[in-house]
Amino acid sequence: MTSETSPEMSAELARRAGHYAAAVAERLLNADLPVTGIQSCGPWRDTDGEYLDVEAAISFTQAFQDQHGGGDCGLHWAGASGWCLYTADKEDRYLSGARWPGAGPVPQPRLVAAFVDAFRLDPARAGSSDQPSYRQVGHAFPMLLDSLAPYLPAQPYLFEEPRIRFADLHRRAYENRVRRALVSRASDPLTHLHLRQGELTALLHLLESAESSNPSALNRLLAADLSARAGQPPEAAETHKGALQEADHRRRQEP
Repeated sequence: MTSETSPEMSAELARRAGHYAAAVAERLLNADLPVTGIQSCGPWRDTDGEYLDVEAAISFTQAFQDQHGGGDCGLHWAGASGWCLYTADKEDRYLSGARWPGAGPVPQPRLVAAFVDAFRLDPARAGSSDQPSYRQVGHAFPMLLDSLAPYLPAQPYLFEEPRIRFADLHRRAYENRVRRALVSRASDPLTHLHLRQGELTALLHLLESAESSNPSALNRLLAADLSARAGQPPEAAETHKGALQEADHRRRQEP
């Protein structure tokens, strides 16, 4: 027999589960994994009336999913069983496999990241296919709230909503990736990548679109560099390198 929760407790469970998912996603982003989003919900009933516990999820890019079966692939957290990394056969969209790390109901983000690394190396050996049960579904919600409390944001007035927190983490993670790529490869040999004019234009449009949600100097400078070099000889790469200079400037400002 499950114990129903109040709307207030259900909302708080969803919020804390979302912040926990954001903390795990931050660890994955710092490991350069292609995370695209987080989700969370409080206890709810499905269309069949079955009572389901608090849940959360982390999604990845389609390219990551294609590397692991070509169907649906992501991380799912259940308040009674902890995390699993699930895959769905590309012939259908139903869950066809899930691996559970067995690290407890609320494992530390570093343990989840280590499990994802193990899964990517050897899916069949990572974790177990047996779903664990650490607490009874629909019960002990106050204890679960306490377990999730350490993952609430240090600045709740800025990131009350988990998705806002994730959006900021995602923006900063990708800006750091771009900066590191530009700085680390400043002296790399030039590559020979032939693009159709339409493909280059599409890339510039994507950078321009990204600037609307992330007004970064690196976005603007990289777009300007690529645009200025279009149709120019190889030495133009040395003439137009504002993004490289900006990335190096930011690196030198780091403590």
